[in-house]
Amino acid sequence: MLYRAGFIASLFLVVCAFSASAQDWQAGADAAWQRTLAAGQKEESLAIAGPPELAGPMADGFLRDTGIRVDYLGTSASERSSRVGREVRSGNVTVDFAFLGSADIALVKEGFFEDEKSRLILPGVTDPKNWNDGKLKWVDNTQRYMLQTASYVSSVPIYDGNAIKPGELTQWHDLLAPKFKGKIVVFDPRSGGPGMQMAGYIGSQLGMDFLKSLYVGQEVVYSQNTRQMAEWVARGVDIVALGMLTSDYSTLARAGVTNLAAADMKDGPGTISGGFSVVLMPKKAPHPNATTVFLNWYASRPGQEAYVKALNVISRRTDVAVDPSVPAFTVPKPGVTYQDQYSEDWLLNVRTVVIAGVMQAIGGK
Repeated sequence: MLYRAGFIASLFLVVCAFSASAQDWQAGADAAWQRTLAAGQKEESLAIAGPPELAGPMADGFLRDTGIRVDYLGTSASERSSRVGREVRSGNVTVDFAFLGSADIALVKEGFFEDEKSRLILPGVTDPKNWNDGKLKWVDNTQRYMLQTASYVSSVPIYDGNAIKPGELTQWHDLLAPKFKGKIVVFDPRSGGPGMQMAGYIGSQLGMDFLKSLYVGQEVVYSQNTRQMAEWVARGVDIVALGMLTSDYSTLARAGVTNLAAADMKDGPGTISGGFSVVLMPKKAPHPNATTVFLNWYASRPGQEAYVKALNVISRRTDVAVDPSVPAFTVPKPGVTYQDQYSEDWLLNVRTVVIAGVMQAIGGK
């Protein structure tokens, strides 16, 4: 009986903790939210497409806080984009919510996605003081369809600290030195994603002639797997990686790899990236209420804590602490100007020209 009583008391405390957590992120919610939550619970589940690393954190946290199940489809960015694109064009939508990044803005402009701003209901989500710069950040100029919840420094070269001495790599032109020829691995920009982000940054920041001298003249090695890139640099197979995801850098760092280092480039500090924190909600999705609930939970404190912990990045929410394990080079420095590629103006007015220049410089289509 004593054991059972102790167990019941412990269970009661856990339930109370979950209840307190739920009340906290829903604080100030009105009757409209309660109706939406109840309707979402009746739908029982929703389908989400995103990076595999988010599967457990998103599904477990959302179920805990709402009682709604997540059917998670963990795939590569290109696979997610292709699937969502096919579904919205055909009208046969099975994915309710997708972590896609910024490149799908063309589909947004064609009217295939829901207005997210009108579905942000919770006071803790819409209150400007809870976000950096005192506002929500949107990729699209209408500020309605492509919410971005993370911001961190990207497009930074990662190098082998055993092979490169301090002071050898402080400017982009240093990469044209003979010692780097054939020893630079880059994420293939012809595959989009971090490869195009990196090549686009180099091309727009330093010019296409420099990009060609680097990618072609230095005989870079192409990869479409950033985990592979990280391991090659860690083992000294290559000594510099361009376009490696921060999550793969962090994975090896947590595993005890100590020779990976980020270059501090004085002539180009990198971009501000939102990673996969930009979310889209296809029209005609099968679980509209559960999707609205998820959007609000994702943009709330517990949702953002789960997101940034899984991907080891930085939330734009002011009440979500930067984890000590987050690489220091990804934290924006005050007074430093970074290129923001997560904007409609960049994506529609600059990116197309840059992509054409990149493909002409390195070959491809």
